[in-house]
Amino acid sequence: MRDNDEIGFYFGLIKKKMDKHMNEGLKKYDLTKSQRDVLGYLHFTDKEVVIQKDIEEHFHISNPTVTGILNRLEQKGFIERKHDPKDKRVRAIVLTQKEQDLHEDIENQIRIMESKFSDALGEEKRKQLLEILKELAQNLE
Repeated sequence: MRDNDEIGFYFGLIKKKMDKHMNEGLKKYDLTKSQRDVLGYLHFTDKEVVIQKDIEEHFHISNPTVTGILNRLEQKGFIERKHDPKDKRVRAIVLTQKEQDLHEDIENQIRIMESKFSDALGEEKRKQLLEILKELAQNLE
């Protein structure tokens, strides 16, 4: 099998292209795709208190990587780290008013960019692809 006939090759290629496109679209908010992913998680999670470990586990990324993302988001004013009143050892990660004010604009930008990827497939193929990807992700757990 040639390199370009392997599924992993196309997963990697598509991810690189999507990340590049997303990063370009998010520049006006001074965000990267990884930073926006963390903001999205913080915004939509059902958890009452989110700590760094939650983000590491959700995205399957290392502690130093998450630390860097959170440091940059905090420097840019999108998040704050606050001590949990119930446990002073725990530093909860909370969204700021700046993020709340920009959230809908950022999500609209993401929807526009994602539609560029999926519109070429059509609705039926997009749904099929999504189901296949979900199944693959579950099988790799």
